[in-house]
This record gives sequence, structure tokens and C-alpha cells, in this order.
Amino acid sequence: MSVLHNIGTIISAFIILGFISTRLPRLKQMTDGTVYEIGYLVIMGLLSLTISYFNKSTHGDSVLSPFIEMFRMLSVVLIFTYIATKSKSFKAIVNGDMSRKTIFWQIVICTVLAVLASYFTMDVNGVPANARGLVVMIASLLGGPYIGLPVGIISGVLRMFMGGPTAFACGVSTIMASVVGSLIFIWNGGKFLRAYKSAILMFLFSGFDMFLITILTPRPQGVIIANNLYAPMAFASVLGILLFSLFLGEKKEEDEESEELKQTIDDNSVKISTNSDIIDINTNKIISISQELDEYKAKADESERELQKYKDKVDNLESQLKEIKSKL
Repeated sequence: MSVLHNIGTIISAFIILGFISTRLPRLKQMTDGTVYEIGYLVIMGLLSLTISYFNKSTHGDSVLSPFIEMFRMLSVVLIFTYIATKSKSFKAIVNGDMSRKTIFWQIVICTVLAVLASYFTMDVNGVPANARGLVVMIASLLGGPYIGLPVGIISGVLRMFMGGPTAFACGVSTIMASVVGSLIFIWNGGKFLRAYKSAILMFLFSGFDMFLITILTPRPQGVIIANNLYAPMAFASVLGILLFSLFLGEKKEEDEESEELKQTIDDNSVKISTNSDIIDINTNKIISISQELDEYKAKADESERELQKYKDKVDNLESQLKEIKSKL
């Protein structure tokens, strides 16, 4: 089991750090992309192995184990989130398209992610933990109340029906995540928060989440659960939203660059079209002038031939005149 645990930790590190490296092209431009990514993942994998070995050799499972478990859970959530970002509706939301079709599909996708996060839990100090709140907060910050509230309410009510001592508290917390995220979305003008602001928000909400557990769960069980979950849940939530914020920032930059390139191409196409029209007009003028010039040349040649005939007649008459004068 120890070997499997270490392997799982390494795979999780590869997933998360691979996610980072492939989402930060600016860093990859500093060296060869493939070499950088492989080297980066190998180094971080070895670092994860070392930490895991040190943790076990010093019997430090009680300190680092919860964070490692949340780290592993977060890697799975990131995989599903990354797949979801490949959808057309996500790209539309990022570009500010809030059509009914886009909103509907984003609600479906985010709800599915939140439900999966509810069922995919990790045991942290004997308490099940998940990233449902993180998914709901991201959905709310990304799409506002139109997306966040339906996702939060559906996943929150589902959590209540799943049962357990924290069922009601976690359900209420999930709904509150959608409310808070939606309010922040409106306050920020419909834009996703910058990375450091989203991290601060998630850290503060993690504390609020634990507060709800302490007051909505029978004592002393609620206090014990909150004490066990707070640090690893805050760690996973802050790290998760930071990674998503970085990815979203890079995505927006790519879309802006693509839009600028498209606009440049369109502008050049207009210029080419305008120049083509000018060339066509000038070409027609050149053809018309050339035809007219050829006509005048033909007339000039004809006039020159007639003039030559008159000159010949004049010469003939002058010759005749000289003969007549010589006879006189």
C-alpha cells in the first residue's frame, strides 16, 4: 500500500504540474518546449517522491497526509475541469457570449462536475472531503448568477440528500458559494477575478465553510470535523482556483491574440480588396486609353498616308509647272 500511495502521489504531481507547464507558454519559450515540460515534471515528481518518503520515514503522516490526499483529489478534479474547458460553451463564456444556449450547456457541464466532485471524496483524518465548493465557486465567478446559482442549488440540495452528519451544513455552504461567487461576479463587472484575488476569496470562503460546519453540525462533532478539514480544504481550494485562474488568463490571452490576428487578416483582406478594385479600375482605364491611342495612331497613319499622296501630287504639279515654264 505504501508503494501504491507513493505512485499515486507522483501521478498527481505529474498531472497538476503538467497542467501548469502546458498552460504557461511564456515560460516554455525560455527553452525547448518538450525538454522543458519533461524536465519540469521529472523534477517535481522526484520532489514529490522525496517528500512522501521523508514523511513516512519520520512518521509524519498525521501532518502531511491530509494535504497529500487533497493534492491527489485536486488532480482528478483538474482533469475533468480541463476537459470541460474544451467545450464550445466554455469558450463562448470566456468571450462574453451569454446566450441561452451557452448558459444552458455551462449549467449542465458545471453541475455534472459538481456532482462528480461530491461523490469523489478523500478521507482526511477520518472525514470525507471533496472539491464541490471549488467547482461551484468557479462556475459562479465565470458565469455569474445565471450559471452559478442553478449549479449551486442543484449540487447543494443533492449533497443534503446524500446524508451524513455534515449533509445540511455542506449543502448550505455549496449554495452560499454560488451566492458569494455570483455577487463577486456582478461587483467585478462580469469578469473573472485576478489570480491573487480569487485565491484570497477562496481562502476566506474556506474559513466561512468551516464556520457553517461548526454551527450547523451537532457539537462537538462539527468542531472536530472543521478542525480536521480546514487546513487541507483551504490548501486544495486556493491551489485549485489559482491553477484555474492561470489557465483562464492564458486562455484569454490566446483568444485576444487570435482575435487580433483575425482582425489583422480582415483588415489586410479589405485593403487587398480595395487595392484590387483600384487596380481593376486603373486596368480598365489603361485598356480604354490604349484602345483610344491605337485608334488615334491608326488615324495618324492614315492621315500621314494621305499627306504623302498630297505631297506626291504637289511634287508632280511642280514638275509639270517647271516643264511648262521651260517651254515658254
